[in-house]
Amino acid sequence: DVHVMMFIGFGFLMTYLRHHSWTSVGVNFLVTVLAIQLYFLFAGFWKRIFGSESWEERIHINTTMMIQADFAAASVLITFGGVLGKLSAYQMTLLTIIEVFFYAFNEELNFYSVQVFDVGGSMTIHAFGAYFGLACTWFISKKLAKDHPKNASNYNSNLFGMIGTLFLWMYWPSFNSALETGNGMLRTQICTLFSLIGSTLTTFMLSALYKGGKFHIEDILNATLAGGVMIGSSANVVQYPFAAFIVGCVAGLVSTFGFETLSGVLQRKIGLYDTAGIHNLHGMPGLLGGIVSAIFVAATTEKQLGMPVEQYFFGRSAYKQGGIQIACTFISVGIGLFGGIITGLLLKIDFLNPPKEYYDDHEFWEIDGEAPKDDSVIKIPNTHVQPDNVHVSERVNTDRIFMQTEENLIQIKDNKEKEKQINTEKFAKYE
Repeated sequence: DVHVMMFIGFGFLMTYLRHHSWTSVGVNFLVTVLAIQLYFLFAGFWKRIFGSESWEERIHINTTMMIQADFAAASVLITFGGVLGKLSAYQMTLLTIIEVFFYAFNEELNFYSVQVFDVGGSMTIHAFGAYFGLACTWFISKKLAKDHPKNASNYNSNLFGMIGTLFLWMYWPSFNSALETGNGMLRTQICTLFSLIGSTLTTFMLSALYKGGKFHIEDILNATLAGGVMIGSSANVVQYPFAAFIVGCVAGLVSTFGFETLSGVLQRKIGLYDTAGIHNLHGMPGLLGGIVSAIFVAATTEKQLGMPVEQYFFGRSAYKQGGIQIACTFISVGIGLFGGIITGLLLKIDFLNPPKEYYDDHEFWEIDGEAPKDDSVIKIPNTHVQPDNVHVSERVNTDRIFMQTEENLIQIKDNKEKEKQINTEKFAKYE
């Protein structure tokens, strides 16, 4: 299930860029495979540095470690969303090597030294990967990223993106519960499901409110998944499905607000060009998920657990473990930012064949024949990176007719002109 999320879910979710779909799926494939391989090496290295395994031992690969390798790949794919269309496959290879190295360090520190509860990776996967990617993309993005005409989607590319969204949504309970057992696994799956339901319903409602009664595809592709991100750290601790549902609603609200408002502000104010909106789907929900887990952990009682609290929380009280949850959240964000800054500075040197043209498959793929220059369907701007008033106006108009073909639009225009002429004749008659 986790494999399906990595290769199909993340891969197809990022095909929404109309001239970049081959690179989205292809480099996603490459990066995932490379990250899995590197994780075995780097995790083994850090286990020996921290002393949890001996240097004389071989690296033992089991089912748990293979799932953890997929989790490492997930953090890299989250970062990939932030730099999508702005790095070559060779540059992504270097980024993957550096990020998995830092990811394995962060994982060993939080899980095995500090001992945090983060079953679904809100902090160690999502927040870490998002802020690594944001720091990196802030350094490598050039001015040509702003309002780039190819940083947009169309009807067909968004349809392929929805395939990724649906696969991620369906398999997210398995993702969050992959390393749990027994009742903990069932509780994690139930809480993740209810949180996803909450974020999905909230996203549809808010998207319609933002767009005057119509849904915006970018919100539906992304913010509907935010519940799975935010509940990740506390899914095996939350005792009531209704609480998980509330967490999902908050996640959907925060994520939709991010896509519709906050990303445009960040682009204008600090020049943060976040291609796929990873700050909205993974960054903020992941950060909030870590904080929410501290609340649920601190409120846990012996009656709920059926055992002494100290026995469940590594010899700590519930309040002390809650403090550990908050500390590890900001540790993950800090390590992610630090690793992203280092990677961004290295990639800013412009080596490893950087792309000359952003968001274009032709840069690195041999394509038989020329791709059509004009799409046969209406182009939908990537709204969260095009905040200027002119683009807001264009976006509203696009949403109103995003399922119309160009031929239909010409017909609509002719009909409006005829209607205007008839009305003019009527007024002339009365005069």
